[in-house]
Amino acid sequence: MSNSDTKQARVDNLQQVQAARKEDSAGRVFKAIERLQKIDGKINFTTVAKEANVSVSYLYKYPEIKQRIAEVRNKQRSFPTSPVAQPNSSSTGKIITRLKEKSQQLENENKELKRKNEALAGQVYRVHYLQEQVERQQQIIEDLQGKLKGEQLDSKVTPISSKRKTTIDEQIQSELDSLDIGLNPTLTKTIKAATESTVLAAIAALKEQLSKKDIPNPGGWLNKAIREGWTKPELIPQQSAKPEYQIVTTSERPTKELISFDKLQELSTIFKQKDE
Repeated sequence: MSNSDTKQARVDNLQQVQAARKEDSAGRVFKAIERLQKIDGKINFTTVAKEANVSVSYLYKYPEIKQRIAEVRNKQRSFPTSPVAQPNSSSTGKIITRLKEKSQQLENENKELKRKNEALAGQVYRVHYLQEQVERQQQIIEDLQGKLKGEQLDSKVTPISSKRKTTIDEQIQSELDSLDIGLNPTLTKTIKAATESTVLAAIAALKEQLSKKDIPNPGGWLNKAIREGWTKPELIPQQSAKPEYQIVTTSERPTKELISFDKLQELSTIFKQKDE
């Protein structure tokens, strides 16, 4: 809503409030005239203003009210006033009682209308206040937006994701090219998430397997090898089987120990004694 529309709305609200006040005051004035006529009260600007609870200047303010009071006053002067009823008359007492009750009822209605009028005026004032607050806040927001657009950010914030590898290492890319393996999103993500040594070890394992047999999907094989940390198997030297028996050469035969001459004589003596 623009400022011109807001101002026009305020003017319309104030005009409505003034019209309601005028209507309420005019109604009280005409009712006051009727009440004075019923009780044969004296009608002039002073008595009507007092009965309607308004100022005399207010009665002169509106031509229709001023004309009505003047007409009733002039008519009242042209006719003789009726004699005042005796206080002890029962019919007169009933009339007075009814008039008092009616007067009290009208007074209560007047108070209620006045209360509603004051509440309405307070609401109108609050609406105007809130509208001013909204306009002030909108202006502050526009000023802040203008300052933010005019300012230049000197410092650049490095996102957390930039700490990760954003490119494939040249050595790894060279190995992939030599194997004719193209990069897809899955393999690229796996390579970036692993260390360079893990990727190179998995490539070496792939080369080893390709040297033995054909692999239909080298890229998928390599992706799984990187994720599971496969490496090239180490070559273990094969040992020759042990023969069931060993051939011993002449040089490997045990050397016989020779018995001395004295030992032979001792043995011969032992055998002779056994024979005897």
